[in-house]
Amino acid sequence: MRQYTIKPLLTGWFYMNWGGLIFPFAEGYHADLPCFMFLIEGEDGEQIIVDGSYTYVPFTMKPRRTPELEVPTVLKNNGVDPDTIKTVIVTHLHHDHTGYLNLFKNASYYVQEAELLEAYYPMGPVAPGYAPENWMDLVPRFKLINGDFKLRDGLELIHVPGHTAGLQAISVNTSKGRAIMFSDCCYLFAGLAKRFPMQFFELATKASQSAKEPVNLGDPEVARTLDKIFTSRYGGYFGPNIINPGDNMRGMHKLDLMADIVVPGHDPMLVDMKVIPDDYHLEGK
Repeated sequence: MRQYTIKPLLTGWFYMNWGGLIFPFAEGYHADLPCFMFLIEGEDGEQIIVDGSYTYVPFTMKPRRTPELEVPTVLKNNGVDPDTIKTVIVTHLHHDHTGYLNLFKNASYYVQEAELLEAYYPMGPVAPGYAPENWMDLVPRFKLINGDFKLRDGLELIHVPGHTAGLQAISVNTSKGRAIMFSDCCYLFAGLAKRFPMQFFELATKASQSAKEPVNLGDPEVARTLDKIFTSRYGGYFGPNIINPGDNMRGMHKLDLMADIVVPGHDPMLVDMKVIPDDYHLEGK
C-alpha cells in the first residue's frame, strides 16, 4: 500500500471560547486556536491539499494572521505551487476551511454532496459558519461524494456527519500506521479523553481555573460526575456542540477505533509536528 506524509500548515489563529470545542468542560476558557491547511505528500511526489483556511470569520472568533502566515506565503515556503495542485480535499464548507480554495486553478475539489446541499441553504443558527462566496464559483469543479470513498491506494475519505451534515475525515496510510485526519469531528487531542487523558485533564484544569467559580476536579462530587461521563455510552469523547452532537460523538468513536495516529483539526500541538508521522510523539490507542 502506498505511504504518505502529512504536513500541518499553520495559517492563522483565532482567540475564542473553547467551550464549543470540547463541550462542556472547556466552557468559558478563552485561548488561541490555530487554523491549519494540510499538505498530504505521496511517495511519488504527489501533493494533495486539504482545506483552504479563512478569509472571513464571524466576529466572535477574533482572527489574527501575521505576514508569514498568509496562505500564499505558507504554500510557497512549503514547496507548493497552487497551479500544479490537481486534488483538493474539502473536509467541510465552513468559513475557516474554504477561504483560499480559489488559489488552486487546476484542481478538482472532493466534497460530500450532503455538505454542499446544507451549506448552500443552512439553518439559521449555523448560517454564520458558512461563507458561500468563497466557493460558489468552484462548484462546477466539485467532485461530489456520497459516503465513504477510496481516493487513492492508501488514502480514503470517511463520511462522519455531526459537526456538519457532510463532514469527511481522511484516512492516510503512513510508515507508522493509519493516520486519521479528524478535521472538526475532533478539534483537540483532549477531545479523545480516554486515549489522551493528560491532554484532557490539563485543559479541564485550565478551564476550571479560569471560571468565576473554579471547579476542583478532585472533589468527590465532581469525580462522581466525571465517572458517569466516562462510563457512559461513548464515554470519554468530547467534541464540538454544533449540529448533531450525538452523530458527532459516534463519528469520533468510529474514527478513534480506526486510528493508529490521531490528527485533530485545530490542536495547538500540531504546530510543532512539521511532518506526520515523523514528528508525532503521542501515545494512546
